[in-house]
Amino acid sequence: MKELYIIDGYNFIFNYFKPEGVNKEKLAFFRDKLVRDLTQYSNFKGYKFVVVFDAKHSPRRIRSEKKIDNVEIIYSRGEETADTIIEKLVHSNEEYERIFVITSDYVQQKVVFKKDIYRKSIREFAIELEDFKKELGKEIESLKRDAERSFYIVEKRLDKTTRNLLEDIRKDNIEK
Repeated sequence: MKELYIIDGYNFIFNYFKPEGVNKEKLAFFRDKLVRDLTQYSNFKGYKFVVVFDAKHSPRRIRSEKKIDNVEIIYSRGEETADTIIEKLVHSNEEYERIFVITSDYVQQKVVFKKDIYRKSIREFAIELEDFKKELGKEIESLKRDAERSFYIVEKRLDKTTRNLLEDIRKDNIEK
């Protein structure tokens, strides 16, 4: 099932990370962190994500877009809101069976409501994301344990009698 997740980027950052004393550097850090988390989630689940960042107070004249794996990042142009872009994305992506809009903006949740469009609050999606991170951590630990067991040197995989026998054979071959 093809699913698209559209996330109101700054709405997510301010409701999930709750940064204090915001400046450009902190905002850039949280944008990167959000994109990294979504990239991992996307690679694991196979979902496509679009994160929209609002630059309506910026002098930027054109919309900026880039893609990292299955995560598309859109920065609005000046005088354009993230909400406007999200609404257009919702109504122009017919190829997806389900579209999820992730925002805690109540008005935005009402505007995008239609068949096969699902809304999740930041809190709901944050729980889903945290559960994914825990699941991924467990998967990594499991793979790590399996790798440690399977990459023992031969000496450690043999019982003591067999090791002694092979050691005797090795010594006999050295002496000859």
